[in-house]
Amino acid sequence: MLSNSPVSDCSACTLGVASGQGRCRFTPTARESGATICAQGERPRTVYFIKEGFVSLSAVSTRGSEMQLTLRGPHSLLCTEAMRGEPSPSEVRALSRVKLCGLAGDAMNQWVGPERSPARAVLDLVLSESKLQRDEVNYRQGDCLARVARFALAHARFLADRPNAVRKQVVARLLGMRPETLSRCLTRLERDGVLDASRGVRVVDARRLAVIASEDVAA
Repeated sequence: MLSNSPVSDCSACTLGVASGQGRCRFTPTARESGATICAQGERPRTVYFIKEGFVSLSAVSTRGSEMQLTLRGPHSLLCTEAMRGEPSPSEVRALSRVKLCGLAGDAMNQWVGPERSPARAVLDLVLSESKLQRDEVNYRQGDCLARVARFALAHARFLADRPNAVRKQVVARLLGMRPETLSRCLTRLERDGVLDASRGVRVVDARRLAVIASEDVAA
């Protein structure tokens, strides 16, 4: 489902300010939970900026086995392949209702400037560092408790108690465990005083949580 209703805070958005005087070049849209924003192998025509909500990026091999499942939240760029005319390596799907701002790939290229422009260099740096940070984190390494602790350190907001929260079934799949195992781990971490899981998930003791995340403790 696609909506063209305006995002209420456009006047205060940094994208609008960066677009210069006059109307922002980005078009606000909304997608409902479960909607596919871009299929794996598809050549996207639009670059998206996430204003609210969360999406998943998943990739499967030619044999159908899952090779990748990551999450993206607010202030992330999606479908940057549209700027290069390349196919998307992942399927991009809304995990909650998401508010997006979109700009056609060609228009994005014009806005950023030529290959050697400062804006292009900054964008390339941001995208490369973002990819490096995601590739360095393996949420399926270690025992279940360590995986949950590692995920909570980086992405506790994904489990927040609010309408845009990601379902625990999705997080459990990302971590390679069953939803009930995830619930048991959250309960144990709350009992140990490092998390508050009474309403969503909130990190209480990041230092101790980091120690658990680096250990291979039996869950």
